[in-house]
Amino acid sequence: MHIYFLSAATVFLFYTIWSQPKARLPHFDETLRELSLGDINFLHTTDTHGWFLGHINQRQYSADWGDFLSFTTRLRDICQARDLDLLLIDTGDRHDGNGLSDLTTPNGLYSSDVFMQQEYDIVTVGNHELYVPAVSELEYKTVVPHYGDRFISTNVEYLNDKGEYVVFGHDRYRYFTTEVKKYNVFALSFMFDFKGGNERVRVTPIETVVKEDWFLDLLEKHTRKPVDLVLVAGHIPISHSWLELYVLHGVLRTFFPDIPIQYFGGHSHIRDFTLLDDRAFALQSGRYCETVGFMSLSNIKGDNVTIDRKYIDFNLQSFLHHTKRSTIEQFNTDEGLQVSEKLTNYSNLLKLDESFGKVPRSYYITGADYYSNDSNSMLRFIENEVLRELEPKICHEDMDPILPPPSNSRIVLINTGSIRYDLYKGDFSRNSQFIVSPFKNKWKVLQNVPARIATRLQAILNKGPYIMENEIDYTIDLKELLSPYQREINSRISSLKLRYGQTTTDDLGSDGDDTIHRPVPQFAVPNVIQSYEYTDQQQPVDVVFYDFIERYVLWALQKACDGDNLLYYSLVEQLTFYNDCEQEFNVGELLKKYSLKHWR
Repeated sequence: MHIYFLSAATVFLFYTIWSQPKARLPHFDETLRELSLGDINFLHTTDTHGWFLGHINQRQYSADWGDFLSFTTRLRDICQARDLDLLLIDTGDRHDGNGLSDLTTPNGLYSSDVFMQQEYDIVTVGNHELYVPAVSELEYKTVVPHYGDRFISTNVEYLNDKGEYVVFGHDRYRYFTTEVKKYNVFALSFMFDFKGGNERVRVTPIETVVKEDWFLDLLEKHTRKPVDLVLVAGHIPISHSWLELYVLHGVLRTFFPDIPIQYFGGHSHIRDFTLLDDRAFALQSGRYCETVGFMSLSNIKGDNVTIDRKYIDFNLQSFLHHTKRSTIEQFNTDEGLQVSEKLTNYSNLLKLDESFGKVPRSYYITGADYYSNDSNSMLRFIENEVLRELEPKICHEDMDPILPPPSNSRIVLINTGSIRYDLYKGDFSRNSQFIVSPFKNKWKVLQNVPARIATRLQAILNKGPYIMENEIDYTIDLKELLSPYQREINSRISSLKLRYGQTTTDDLGSDGDDTIHRPVPQFAVPNVIQSYEYTDQQQPVDVVFYDFIERYVLWALQKACDGDNLLYYSLVEQLTFYNDCEQEFNVGELLKKYSLKHWR
């Protein structure tokens, strides 16, 4: 294992020539592991969700998209000088999660322009490109033509203006030859079995596609062509527990029994690497521009393929070190600086830096213990303070606001999946509210629920299936597969003075993170949280909840009624909107209202 330290003199040199506006310096004394370049190398991004400005309040992810563009350019130069290939892959979810992407109409107008400055070799679509018709149209009519045959989708289709379903991409596959080694690559792209898309898109499940004649003919056709590598860029988790991946892999292995297969995954927002067999590898590269995934393959035509994977922290220390640049001036490219300038201009246009107050302390979703009432728990803060900002109001319906009886207590329920990111000490800006919760949901209410019923709902929901934005649960494997050598590495690492950060254990062990960190504490989180505001615990309760979780709440209500169907249906008859002002009263806006009151 190679460990790298940056000298104090070099740190000072970085600091004195730093010129990029609004960016934060990383910690330049972090210890780094080296990349092992191979015959064919990959850089992978996924689930960026518009975080192209970087993480303002987190040094370890503080690089912006312009820095990333310079990084890929410099690493490509290194690979070409050594007669090696480098391919760039993105596996979707570029929308929803950041002010840069969410404050334009349509969503992603500016962020898509920034994203397209990067010269990817394979691009595909994620489920967040499929929720809203205007977003799907932007992707199909702007991003797809920009990338041409590099934008592929095997099982997602788009309903075009002629009323015809067409491939959501240039084609269902790409067959190409790499620039340097002249490897012949057969590339496919798959979305998981997503059922929540808008009326202009459709996703055919993998288990259906792999039985269809056109797909089997496509595979058979390419068995008659020279194929050195099968590449699958999917918006799909690569976990061993994700059955769809193994269904696909079994079919591909039937047609390509000996060809190496390289999978790139996404969607579950984790760093992961899995071995599907001794010649099939899968990499997943986190979320939110926290990670650039690196993968290298050598000897792919031989009996023993040599592989390496790294999860690169999205900051300038990592970027400069891996491109062998000692100063920011040597590292920057004109194109990268232009993208950073474009980001600054877009940020100014959207007023993303406008401050609504100062967050007095950092709040964490999984990094603080909700069940122990940790004062740094984001979920406790949301339920105890922020949800109380919700008021009854009707914006879209031709009716008066619903004013609950003064004697009624109120419960406000949200799913924890609607809280997307930690809240860090410092400025609470226009951008911050979208980072914490970008979803524009409306609020429903069950009125006059008996207290004995209403107070059971949270517990029932928290014992039920996990509530996700896509209605599919995924399991994160907790692997304990460390060899004695890797345990020795961990022992040596523990003796170093390290900061908290991502620490990943995958099928190759625990040395995949390029930056060596202490593990961040991870605590369990509930399915739902609630604000319970009561006037008299014997009086009826108004149960208010995000409309996204309506079917889950009704399921819990039925259970809480203990078979009293007459009571259940009488309560459901009173289901109506409590606040349908999704622009004004979503959780991000509630947090803004709280900030203006308490953090100014």
